Amino acid sequence: MPENQDGLRLPIVVATTLPFFARATTIVDEVWHDLDRMAGALDQRAAELSADCAILALMTSGIREVARRLEKAEVALLAYQPAP
Repeated sequence: MPENQDGLRLPIVVATTLPFFARATTIVDEVWHDLDRMAGALDQRAAELSADCAILALMTSGIREVARRLEKAEVALLAYQPAP
C-alpha cells in the first residue's frame, strides 16, 4: 500500500472511467451514423423535389457537419479505451 509523507498508508481506490468512455463512444458512433443516414435521405428528397430546395440543402449540410464533429469526438473517446 502506498504511503504519504507522514508514513501513513493511503487506501488504494480502484476506479475506472473506462465503462463511461466505452458507452460514450458507442452512443457517439450510433448518433453520427444516424445523422449521416438522415442527411442522405434529405439529399434524396431534395433531388426528387427539385434542384431549388435550398432549405433541405442547408439542413443536410448542417446535419453532416454535426455528424463530422461527432466522428471526431468518437476518435477522441477511443483514445481513452484500452487496446484490444
